[in-house]
Amino acid sequence: MRRAQHGVALITALLVVAIAVTAAIGMSVRDHTQIQRSGLLFEQDHARALLLGAEVMTLRMLEQVPDLGELPWDECRSPALPLEVDGIPLIARLENLHCRFNLNSLARADDAPLAEFAELLTRAGAETEVGIAAWQAQQLAAAVRDWMDPDTDDPVYRLRTPPERSGNRHFVLASELNRVEGMTSDIWEAVSPYVTARPGTDNLIDLERAPDPVRDAVAGQPEEAGELRYFRLSLVARLPQHDFFHCAVLDAPNGLTVIREFTSCEN
Repeated sequence: MRRAQHGVALITALLVVAIAVTAAIGMSVRDHTQIQRSGLLFEQDHARALLLGAEVMTLRMLEQVPDLGELPWDECRSPALPLEVDGIPLIARLENLHCRFNLNSLARADDAPLAEFAELLTRAGAETEVGIAAWQAQQLAAAVRDWMDPDTDDPVYRLRTPPERSGNRHFVLASELNRVEGMTSDIWEAVSPYVTARPGTDNLIDLERAPDPVRDAVAGQPEEAGELRYFRLSLVARLPQHDFFHCAVLDAPNGLTVIREFTSCEN
């Protein structure tokens, strides 16, 4: 009887120790996870502060440039520009968005942007061997205009699973083109390097720097008046644990940020 009682007491003691050890390990793991999480949050906050500071510095720099068509590189996109802020390395790239076709120009009442975009689609398709027929390009251009038109709501979107509505507004991001009826992944891959969603409905193109498909697509139309205005800033902050990305569309002459995302830029 005593042996049995002693055995029960021993088992009970072992269970208590096991529970205590398990609890201690659990607390240690939670503490370690919490420390990691706190470290990541601190690093994230630090990175965002650095990236926002670099964005402001870029805006101030662009405001001081008398002619934004005379930046010190010949391409639409700058080379990688290495920076260092508080000992943290940053990589910056600046892209002239007037090298791309403005999707929001399709919201205009005149038909010139429709013809230009249809031409761009066929030329982009030819560049990548996707093969976009003229009729298909014209249909897609019309579908993009309808997607933005607040007075139309094509029932084809409500028949999707799950049901959707057309945008009834201007594009904010060029990738929203994937929501338009008739757009396919192949067509998007072909045309994405040549399109953007700039504020407003102008389609001012930097004809000196724009790639051939864009320049050729608008060649038959009168050149739009205006000055270069919108640029896209891509930043990467390389911190010890992670790389942090930042993408901003800048209204350079006015020193304003139009769109800011803490993610890498679209194509």
